[in-house]
Amino acid sequence: MSSDTFFRSPSEFVQVVLDTLNTQLGLTIHSTYRREATQLDAPLVSYLIGEIETLNEMSNDGRKQHHLELRFLVEVPTSLPTFDLEALDLSSRLQRELLLQRFGCSEDVKDSRLVSNLPSQFDPHHGVLARTVTMRQTVLIGPIEEDWLLLEEVDGYVGNASEPSIVIRADSAPPAAGD
Repeated sequence: MSSDTFFRSPSEFVQVVLDTLNTQLGLTIHSTYRREATQLDAPLVSYLIGEIETLNEMSNDGRKQHHLELRFLVEVPTSLPTFDLEALDLSSRLQRELLLQRFGCSEDVKDSRLVSNLPSQFDPHHGVLARTVTMRQTVLIGPIEEDWLLLEEVDGYVGNASEPSIVIRADSAPPAAGD
């Protein structure tokens, strides 16, 4: 994201992650929450937003910080001959993509951390094996404050007369061209 675009809410970051993963992995990732039960015929990846912590402090550039946890559930039907290996491969692909990606917004995220890639459910009665890949990310929300510091050389001396003095001036807008 550039200085002109920024996240207005944590859900915008989640949507960017989902769009990127859908494109990179060739999947359609939906929410884990479903309105009705469905029979699993093929591997399925869904997401769940885990723990959210809104920090009561600003980042260095004046933006609000949110710690966000995303959990990706990889479900594989046990009707596949090697369902456990299929779940392992798909969760590993997902994990690798999460580690490689900055989701096109490296200025608006920091402290990306993969927490786990663990089996989370084995239900032979319903015919499913699930693995959960968990990622934690710090997301910066809001526009960057645009305070500028300008270093100026001035005539006169402070301390040693043989060295020019430097004055630091804080402005709320960038200096005009030629200043």
